Amino acid sequence: MKRIVTKAAAAALIGAGTLGTAHAQSSVTLYGIIDAGITYFSNLNGHATFVANDGSIQSNRWGLRGVEDLGGGTRAVFDLENGFNLYSGTMVQSGVLFSRQAWLGLSNDAAGTLTFGKQYDFVWDNLTQFAMGQLAGQYAWHPGDFDHLAGTLHINNAIKYTSPTFAGVTLGGLYAFPSQSVPAGTGRVYALGARYSNGPLNLGMAYTNTHDLGLNGPTQAGTTFFPGLPAGPVIANNVASFGVGGSYRYGRSLTRLLFTNTHFKIGSDSGSMLTYEANEAFYLTPATILMAGGWYSKLGSQKWVNATALCDYWLSKSVDVYTSATWLHASGGAAPVFLGGGSAPVFENGVYVGTGNSSVAVRVGMRKLF
Repeated sequence: MKRIVTKAAAAALIGAGTLGTAHAQSSVTLYGIIDAGITYFSNLNGHATFVANDGSIQSNRWGLRGVEDLGGGTRAVFDLENGFNLYSGTMVQSGVLFSRQAWLGLSNDAAGTLTFGKQYDFVWDNLTQFAMGQLAGQYAWHPGDFDHLAGTLHINNAIKYTSPTFAGVTLGGLYAFPSQSVPAGTGRVYALGARYSNGPLNLGMAYTNTHDLGLNGPTQAGTTFFPGLPAGPVIANNVASFGVGGSYRYGRSLTRLLFTNTHFKIGSDSGSMLTYEANEAFYLTPATILMAGGWYSKLGSQKWVNATALCDYWLSKSVDVYTSATWLHASGGAAPVFLGGGSAPVFENGVYVGTGNSSVAVRVGMRKLF
């Protein structure tokens, strides 16, 4: 990562006579991730195909992260983060410069951290570390990322508090005012989180309740959610996601377990998607990571099963090459659609009528951190 220590702002204020005393220097870090590669899909809307795509193992991004020591254990902090498409050079969200994060706040060693702006919930903070997708990327995430593990929920107008860590425990809460445009954001959001860390053991819990959330079930996860709903975008009256997870490291192995329960209310219909996941990461050498695992999801009669394997080799501290293979099977009216894996399949009366109930995604790629 590139670190820029900025003195110009303080010098300008001092020169103008607006500062009577010297303050600690501020620092700004430029950071980012670039991912590129090729993916083979065995069943993309009924056809086998190769796709040149980017942002698979991690979404492409660049950002500016800053901190200024205000004295007495208090710091001003901010983060501005943009998502972009490598192959086209376009922004992920047209017309939005910092589509991933944009927040400012204060952090104190004894009082905790309070931030304002566009932010992630505690699913991202406390549970993503236990998921296969954290290492293998988008094809290993749960259906549609409706439980927010992949960080596709970027919450506008949010006030977020995270407590100091005491005896390994960290707590947090978030409240977000409704966005003016629901399709581009969400309605009211509130979230809670807790995590515990003690040596090789890590545990996490999170709950997020979102009103008026725009969803596109067919393209996100191969589902219309409930029979009778149109095979297209909908506004969910409420989406409430709860999850718990944990990991234990012993030697070079890391065992991770995860459970999420996402409840949807869309018009007069409601139901819950339950997901159970287990995976194992093994650090073969300091530069080589192997991972394998699977998850099972259920929403009414619809079911999804995913099995993923990954080999990741780091050429340096900031450059790696990787290959992954993922098998996805859907049944009960759902289609085998990977997150970010293509256009919507064909449905009739909420039931998938396309070709094949399974698909395999094999990915070869390269990633650069900066």
